[in-house]
Amino acid sequence: MSETEIKVGKDHPMTFERAPQTSSRSKTRSRNSTGPVVIAAGVLILLISLVTYFRPAQPGDILQPKLNALMSNFELADLDGNWVSLDDYKGSVVLINTWATWCPPCRAEMPDLNNFFNQYRDQGFVVLAINAGEAPATAQAFATEVGLDFPVLVDPDYRVLDALKIDTYPTSILVDRDGIVRGIRVGMHTPETLANEALPLLEE
Repeated sequence: MSETEIKVGKDHPMTFERAPQTSSRSKTRSRNSTGPVVIAAGVLILLISLVTYFRPAQPGDILQPKLNALMSNFELADLDGNWVSLDDYKGSVVLINTWATWCPPCRAEMPDLNNFFNQYRDQGFVVLAINAGEAPATAQAFATEVGLDFPVLVDPDYRVLDALKIDTYPTSILVDRDGIVRGIRVGMHTPETLANEALPLLEE
């Protein structure tokens, strides 16, 4: 398969307008007057905890990735609240992986991504994993559970993912040392696909 193809993984990716949400409605109204106060306080705490991870959109700065074209720079916060940009990794081969905890193929590929990252990080291989629309605490819990060593970025308002026109997970974009998009994979990676697609770029 040539480097100018958009590759589709063997495991079906998952497409959603937004991360699935669950809701329930009681048929009767609670007489507990403290309910609305508790809910309001919870919402306020959540907003305060997320404010670090939001940044005003920059229309036109982030474009949909295209094969053999320059990848747009973007900036998102990591799990520690530090802002990270793609330009921070100029000169590296970067796999931009978009994922969510509610996506089984995303969860399944993470150990392979982590192993490949640790094996080739000294040669300039980087994974930037962009979480799709979930709370930072949710992404952090999964990253800790799996033991991820690469940067996990959060996009709670889908600012970057919407600009990149990505709504199918996992989707991965492979960028070479010059910042050129050399591969787009819709669906999960395996050790074999990672080796076939990333190793030639590391050797360039």
